[in-house]
Amino acid sequence: MNIHPFTILLSHLEIWATHGGYLFLFLASILEALPLIGSTIPGHTIVILSGFLARVGIFNIWIVMALASLGAILGDAVGYYIGRFYGVKFIERYKRHFFFKEEYIDKARKLIAEHTGKALVVGRFNPITRPFMPLLVGSSHAHAAKFWIYDILSCISWSVLSVMLGYVFGIGYHNAAKVFGQAALIALIVAIIAIWGYNFVNKRFHIFKKYELFILTLNLLALWGLVETMQDAWAAHSFMANFDIWVNVFMASHVTPTMATVAKIVTNLGSAAAVSIVGVLVAVWLFVIRKWRSAVIMAASILSTSLFLELMKAFFLRARPVNALQLIVNDPSFPSGHAALAAAFFVVVAYLLAPRIHNQVKRELVIVVCVLATIAIGLSRIVLNVHWASDVVAGWALGVFCATTVILLVRYVGALVLARVNH
Repeated sequence: MNIHPFTILLSHLEIWATHGGYLFLFLASILEALPLIGSTIPGHTIVILSGFLARVGIFNIWIVMALASLGAILGDAVGYYIGRFYGVKFIERYKRHFFFKEEYIDKARKLIAEHTGKALVVGRFNPITRPFMPLLVGSSHAHAAKFWIYDILSCISWSVLSVMLGYVFGIGYHNAAKVFGQAALIALIVAIIAIWGYNFVNKRFHIFKKYELFILTLNLLALWGLVETMQDAWAAHSFMANFDIWVNVFMASHVTPTMATVAKIVTNLGSAAAVSIVGVLVAVWLFVIRKWRSAVIMAASILSTSLFLELMKAFFLRARPVNALQLIVNDPSFPSGHAALAAAFFVVVAYLLAPRIHNQVKRELVIVVCVLATIAIGLSRIVLNVHWASDVVAGWALGVFCATTVILLVRYVGALVLARVNH
């Protein structure tokens, strides 16, 4: 009799949990918040992993949240009272151990001067400032009552959200069939590595901007969505099958000739071939003007999305709807190539353009246009009944995941290469 490998893994994790798992979580939450050593402790990753373990029944989620919150509060309190008793002298003496630039400490001090409560909340959710923001608040002689109120609120919020992130991935694992139960766990491992890598690189090199934290969040959400749709497509009893059929029938009976014409125009403009060609041309142009990193991001996003599209189509071999309003080739339906490549292309466009636009209205307009274009191209495939709705959702998830992964990897590799050159 074959024992499922993840049954063995879970049994080992359960043994670990009963022999000090909660204590390990509690200590990690405390240590990650401490000055000096906090930058080297993957406490946030451990809290997220504990949320996953709570979902699969190894930990109790309420105990996990309570211990993570209490550990974070105690760690922050140590930092606060070190700053309160030793002040700026402690920071000046030991700041070289923080791996932080002087400008980051100056910005933190300015934020504290303007609003102590906001500084504590922002500092808790920012991996760079998390280990030393309470210390700076203490050195500013902020009132203890104000510190405790805002710090407790921020620590509890941070802990609950972090635990729930792991819990969401646990849902995917818990509901998975054997093949894609493995995929769900692999996705969790990828997510943990991504979060740890982001924290490690940012703490050491300070290369990420605030919008790249949003990129990481998008990456994790897209990974979760992709794994969920893959599990559903492979399952014997598909959760989305009834929804797909309902959407298909609704479109067949409610789409007017005008709507169909508009959808055909959108779907032709956003075809996989058209988006791929435009993406490659943009990458070549960026290469010519010596925007090396941007060129690599665009080219790699398009190519990786195209590669995974072909692999997934060949694996799932899902049949297309038979009542399509447009002549289509007989390639497999899952996932949608239009949706995937549109998502990858417009994520990269928004990432490359938005930070360079100083006018807030214009910057947000660019982002909105990219989002709407991605949605419109995907919806055109549903309106024309050439794809099931779940094909399009999976395509969006795949495109966003590939593009955001490439963006983060290019930033990671760039930081490591730069560090080697400087040394």
